[in-house]
Amino acid sequence: MLAKVAAVLPEARRSGIVSAPFYVSDGSAALPTGVSLAELRRAIHEERKVRMTYTDVEGRRTERTVWPIAMAYYVDATVLGAWCELRGDYRDFRVERVLTSTVMDDTFPAGGGALAEGWFAQLRTRTRSA
Repeated sequence: MLAKVAAVLPEARRSGIVSAPFYVSDGSAALPTGVSLAELRRAIHEERKVRMTYTDVEGRRTERTVWPIAMAYYVDATVLGAWCELRGDYRDFRVERVLTSTVMDDTFPAGGGALAEGWFAQLRTRTRSA
């Protein structure tokens, strides 16, 4: 495909495309088995709570009800950003660690837009302090 694009460009522009200084990984994110990404996206769109069983990095299981805000797709992980009722705070959940999940009929008591602003603000703060 890249060769076809380069072929239609003027000679002077081809080298910048053909030898571009970046690489796109094929990705190594683990596929989730206990949750449907389509269902999570639907829950975000419809502002519906999700009940899930989650395993942390040390293998401890917890039952949680979350208010899904956003999905973040990284090369090595897919993450659900959510408000966690158990912790009373924003949390990020690696989707491959979700063992079971159910989109509930209950909607968030606060609008998803305001929640997303808070989640993004926290994300920016963590990025700056890292």
